Amino acid sequence: MLPTIDRMTKRIPWRSAMKASPARTRRWVTAALSVLALTAVAACGGNNGSSGSSSGSADKADLTWSFWVAGAEDQAAWQKVADQAHTDHAGITVKLQGAPWDSYWSKIGTTLAGGKAPCIIGMQSLRMASYAGAMLPLDDLIKKYGLKPEDFDKPIMDGLKADGKQIAIPYDSGPMVIFYNKDMFKAAGVPDPKPGWTMDEFKAAAKKLTAAGKTGLVTTPGDLGTMSWIRTMTGAEPLADGKLNFTDSKFEQGFSQYADFVKTDKIAPQVPGGNPDFETQQFTGGKAAMQLNGPWSLIDTKGKVKFNLGIAPIPAGPDGSKTYTAGSGFGISRSCKTPDAAFQAIMSMTSEKPLTTLAQAGRAYPARTVAHPAWFTAANIDGAKETIDYASEHSIPLVTSKNWVQVADLLNRFGTQALNGEIPPDQALKTIQDQAGAGS
Repeated sequence: MLPTIDRMTKRIPWRSAMKASPARTRRWVTAALSVLALTAVAACGGNNGSSGSSSGSADKADLTWSFWVAGAEDQAAWQKVADQAHTDHAGITVKLQGAPWDSYWSKIGTTLAGGKAPCIIGMQSLRMASYAGAMLPLDDLIKKYGLKPEDFDKPIMDGLKADGKQIAIPYDSGPMVIFYNKDMFKAAGVPDPKPGWTMDEFKAAAKKLTAAGKTGLVTTPGDLGTMSWIRTMTGAEPLADGKLNFTDSKFEQGFSQYADFVKTDKIAPQVPGGNPDFETQQFTGGKAAMQLNGPWSLIDTKGKVKFNLGIAPIPAGPDGSKTYTAGSGFGISRSCKTPDAAFQAIMSMTSEKPLTTLAQAGRAYPARTVAHPAWFTAANIDGAKETIDYASEHSIPLVTSKNWVQVADLLNRFGTQALNGEIPPDQALKTIQDQAGAGS
């Protein structure tokens, strides 16, 4: 979930400020210190003596669930998801403890490091590596209670693993795809993109659509989007053997090509600092014909625009269309005294009924495959199933390093400068790698 782009997008920072504000710097420092504390806890094996074995009743517990929420309406909607646990298990209650996205990660990091975290923790795949050491591996509980991993989308199940162990059960997921303005395409005489379209076809379309103060594309240096473009253009991955790989020649080449969309090809506008909603505003306002986004945002975006909305896979590079999947789910803190009850609650919260309800409301592209039809019906967009199925087949989870919170912040800062042509792309990547460190 990201700011303004719906609930999943609140999980993925598309912020593009060139310089961090003092408040934002304080948030990052707090988050970074929390991650360091978590690393120390994991290194020492500290878990307050808790383990996968249950202490306390497996079918009776008052649980607290920590999650990111945007306000009172969000709180009420997600509490209904929590209430499914009580419906299924009369002795189990789950109370939602919400915090805004911007402050959630620093707060939960501090709480996890202190060993007194709520039992149920909302977890995003991109931030998994930073917090996994303080989370309880769920593999034994999955076997004990008969949860079927094959009932969920495989890329996001894999994305919520750390060191091969399942850390969270997903409620939503999705591959990055292209949202496009069908009206602008029609007016410019550009055919609608289809699965298998190439990078050359994409650039030709974007150039034709860039006219009269409008652009063919809008970009930002957000981590998930940037990595997806690089992967499809050169096949380069951000990590090698678990460490940052930003100075790899193929990665530099892909990032340089991405920066060229703005500074050389001029098919995308310059990225202003201090406006985290810029990308969404450009697209929903009809100023940009295309935007890379995730299916979790599609229904929300459709409700905001005044044009016909279409989606297509990310264009294919030399080795075909390649993209990343991201998503979020629910895990259990190591300090939880009733892990069996917490896991049964999570099974209820990620069951067919609540995920179908979330899909119908446009709050999530459900990770459980049986709930997919409800989402496609609610979206009601031609070609949506064909596109997302194709993109899913060509996607992998974006695996991140333990210092990814810092990496994402640095990418937003120096990536903006690279996109705008203020510094060379390879210099931006080297600076990020130098300042963030290897991140193993």
